[in-house]
Parts: sequence; structure tokens; C-alpha cells
Amino acid sequence: MKKELSAALNWDVQAEPLLLSGKIISEKKAILRDDNRSLLGVVGRDYHPVSNQSLSDICRLICKAGEFEFKGFDEINNGKVILAFLQNKNPNLKLNSCMMKEFLVIGNSHDGTRPFYIGTGSTLVRCANQFYSTLKVFRKKHTSPLEYNEILASQIVRLYKQKKSQLYGQFDGMDQVPVRESHIRQLMKEIQKLLGRTSSDESEQSPSMKLLRDCIDREMRELGNNAFGLFNGVTWYTSHEMRNSESSFGRIGGTAYNINQKAFKFCSQLKNKAFNTVITLN
Repeated sequence: MKKELSAALNWDVQAEPLLLSGKIISEKKAILRDDNRSLLGVVGRDYHPVSNQSLSDICRLICKAGEFEFKGFDEINNGKVILAFLQNKNPNLKLNSCMMKEFLVIGNSHDGTRPFYIGTGSTLVRCANQFYSTLKVFRKKHTSPLEYNEILASQIVRLYKQKKSQLYGQFDGMDQVPVRESHIRQLMKEIQKLLGRTSSDESEQSPSMKLLRDCIDREMRELGNNAFGLFNGVTWYTSHEMRNSESSFGRIGGTAYNINQKAFKFCSQLKNKAFNTVITLN
């Protein structure tokens, strides 16, 4: 999450007919900012934008339920994508005895690239490692108007609690799962592929892999030679070492996000094998 967020969105969007050589293209329409008239996207005629005012109203309704505190908005690519961050007010959130900060991340696009969605983001307080979970709290395509009220806000909070309990359950016990050198090297090779390196960069001595290994060793020294330490080594790398890592927090997609998900699945599998248990998270 960015260190500086906007307290309010002082502009909104408007949909207008798309003109090409003076003729209206009926199958498409343009989405513009109403403050500077810049083009945010060209979408289909049946596209229903979610206004910034609606996004603000949804944040207010969710916070009114009492579980969250509004932290601010982030505008990406001149407002083509808007992220809202709501922080869980519980001061005693812990993951394997480590203090956590938890967020609802509400995302909305004005360029047609992604649906309106609500997910979860997490930050390990002791070192500010950030990871965004794939838990789908809410998701809706822009194919019809978004209807919202206090009932929907309460449902979102309830679903968040259910999903978060499942996620914490998957992390619980990772700190008791020993990690071998072969596990570390296997995960590093899988991350290497996600970084898109060429065959000449595949050595563990490449700059990116040496940096990743340093991050893993750093966190495992503090958290132990276990799956939780390995996971946090990777999230230290994506949170503190990867370029533009702050702007990726809360966003579905992107290399940092994919690396974190790879590490989470890998370490979850180590835990499941160690405890001879299969946990399914929908």
C-alpha cells in the first residue's frame, strides 16, 4: 500500500458517445474524467461504470458496520483504476504470533480492464512484508448497475471474516514445518520462471536470485528454518526489493502478486504434506 493515500476522490466519471470522424460508434462509448476530460477507457455500450461517488458510499457503509476504518484511495494510471483501503480495527490480529495489519482492498476500473472487486491485503507489522490474498470477498462485472445498501455491506464484512478465518487456518502451523535446502531451491526456480528470466539468467548466482536468497535467509534467521520463514522471505523480496512494489499492493495480477501466490501455495503444500492434511480454500 502506498504511504500516502487520498482522503477523497474529487472527481468522477461520465460516459459519452464515442465519435470517430464525426460519426457516433453505437457499439462503444467513452469513459471520461469529469474534471479534466481525459479519456479513461473505451468500453462496450452495455458497460455500466461504478462511479467514484458509489465507491465512496460503499466504503462508508462498510465502515459503518464497525469492523473497519477508512484509510484512503489510490489512483492508478491517471484514475483508470481506483483502489480503496479499509483497515481492520482489531489491534490484536496475529499470524503465528506475529502482529498483522489487515485490509479490505476495494478495486474499481474505469477502463474496462477488470471488474469491481473486494479482496484482502495483509501486512506483517514487524517488517512491513505485504501480501494480497486471492480470497474473493466480492466481485461483480460492469454488465449491470451495482446496487448496494447496508445489508450488502454487512454481508461483505461477514464473508470477509469467514474467508479470513480460512486463510489464517492455512498459515497456522507453518512455523512448525521444517524446510530443507531442496525446498528453498525448488521455490526459487519457480519464482525464477515468474520473473521471466532467459536461460542465461537461470543460475542461482544471477543478481535477482542472489537478492531473493538473501531475503529468504534474512527472514528464516528471524522466524526459523520453517515454511513461515520461507514465505516471509519471499514477501520481503516482493515488498522491499522489487521495483514499484508499493503500487502493486492490493492489485490483482502483476509479477509481485504472482510470486506471493506461488510462495503461499508452495508453503501451504509443505504444511499439508507435513501434517498429512489437505485443506481446501475456495
